[in-house]
Amino acid sequence: MSEHGRHLLALTDQLNGTETYDQAADLVNQILDPVDGALERLADFFEATGEKAKESDADDGFDLAQDFEEAAVDIRRLNEDLHLAVDRMRALTTSPPERSVRSTHSPAGALPTPAPPTNVSGRRR
Repeated sequence: MSEHGRHLLALTDQLNGTETYDQAADLVNQILDPVDGALERLADFFEATGEKAKESDADDGFDLAQDFEEAAVDIRRLNEDLHLAVDRMRALTTSPPERSVRSTHSPAGALPTPAPPTNVSGRRR
């Protein structure tokens, strides 16, 4: 396995061992950071590989360059699609707001108590 493959595998192992979503978000950010993340660097790598392929005199050089350039675009699009993933991962640490349960003993939730029956003279029985 290559050094970079080992690094990504170690990152995955670290992610699996995290105890908080903040820790997980920090690791996800290493991949998705739009400036220095692994996906951005991978897109740069594919762009450079495409440029290298164009330098070839071989007929397939141009087609290969196109393939690498498309890969770079796809990777950047994936990174853009996931641009909120780090924040969303961090947000998992907050518990959802407690739902208010209406108490049957509170004045707002209580039903009015019927008045005791009265007789014709208006006096209570």
